[in-house]
Amino acid sequence: MTEPRYDPSSPTFQTTLYDDYRLLRDHDPVHHDPITGAHVLTRFDDVWAAVHDHATFSSVVPESAGINTQLIFFDPPEHTAARALVSRAFTPRRVAEFEPTIRELADGVLDGIDPSMVCEAQHAFAAVLPSLVIARMIGVPEDLVPEFRRHTESFLEITGGEDFANAAMAIYAMFTELLAERRARPGEDMMSALLAVELDGERLTEEELLGFCMLLILAGNDTTSSLIGNGLVLLAQHPQARATLVAEPTRWPAAIEEMLRIESPVQALARRTTRPVRIHDVDIPAEARVMLVWGSANHDDREFVDPERFDIDRRITRHLALGHGVHHCLGANLARLEARVAFEQWHRRFPEYDLAAEPVRITSIWARAHSQVPLHLG
Repeated sequence: MTEPRYDPSSPTFQTTLYDDYRLLRDHDPVHHDPITGAHVLTRFDDVWAAVHDHATFSSVVPESAGINTQLIFFDPPEHTAARALVSRAFTPRRVAEFEPTIRELADGVLDGIDPSMVCEAQHAFAAVLPSLVIARMIGVPEDLVPEFRRHTESFLEITGGEDFANAAMAIYAMFTELLAERRARPGEDMMSALLAVELDGERLTEEELLGFCMLLILAGNDTTSSLIGNGLVLLAQHPQARATLVAEPTRWPAAIEEMLRIESPVQALARRTTRPVRIHDVDIPAEARVMLVWGSANHDDREFVDPERFDIDRRITRHLALGHGVHHCLGANLARLEARVAFEQWHRRFPEYDLAAEPVRITSIWARAHSQVPLHLG
C-alpha cells in the first residue's frame, strides 16, 4: 500500500488529492505529518465534530500573527460579538436586493467575450464577475478593481504564513485610504455601513474594519471565482447534466451545492488544540496544529454515496464546503446567489461549450481553483 501523505504544497497534489484523501480516510484518519508536525483530520464526522467544538479546536492560529484582526481567527465570545457587528452590514436582505445588479454585471462581462475565439473562462468570466460584485457591495471604485483582483488572486497560491502577511499588507494599505474617504463622504456601500454599525454602543476599531474588509473581498473574490470556474469545468465534462440545467434552470441551486461539495473551493483550514484530545486512538497534544480538510470530508463515502461522482440529482443534507458552526461562511448567501446568476446568464448566452484543452489547476495549500479554463463556445 502507498504510504498516505498530506502535502498540498506539492505541484502534483491537485491531480492526486482525491486518491490521497481516500488513503488517509481509510488508513490514517488522524494523520501526523512528520515534516510540518500538523495533525490532519480527513473523515467527515471527525471534521464535523471538530468544527463544532471551538473550545477544543481554536481558530487562533499562527497565520493570525502580524496582521490586522481577522474574523476567521477569532474564538467566541470575541467572535460572536464581532460577527454580530458585521452581520448588521451583511444581511440576507442586503444580499438578495443585489441580484439585479449581479445580473447586470454578469451580462456586461459576457458582452466582452468573443464566441468565435477560444475563451479562457477563468479570467474572462469566473474571476471577473465576483470581483466586480464584491467591489460594488463594499464600495471599491471600479478603477481599483483590477488591482484588488490581482492581490486577492495571489492568496490562492499562498504556501506559508509569510506569503499571507505580505499579500494582506497590500490590501490593508488600499483599504486604509478608502475607509478614510468613506469617513469623510459616507455612501450606500458596505464600508460605510461597517463604519456606522454599532452593537451595545460599540463600533468596529480600525483594525477590525481593515480585517473585515479584507475578509469580505477575499471571500467575495477567491471563493466565488473558484466555485464558478470549477462549475464550468464540471459542466463541460458532463454535457448531459448541463443540458438538464439549461432546460430546467430551477435546478441550479441544487447543482451548485453539488459543485461546492465535489470541488470545494476551500479545501482546508487550520485549528489549534487548547487541550489534549484523543481521536481514533491517536493522542493529539495541546497547542498542536490540526488541519480540518473540508475537501476530503466532502468526499467521504461514510457520508456520501459514490462521492466522486458529480450528480446534480444528489440530495445533500449537509456538507462542509462553506464551513459550519460559529465559523459558517458569512458570505454563503452571496456566494450561492452569485453562482446561480453567473451560471444562468452564462448558459443563456453559451448553452453549448466544451474544453479546448486540459484546464490548469493552481498549486495551493488551501484552495481548489483553476488558473486556466479554456473553452470552445458552441
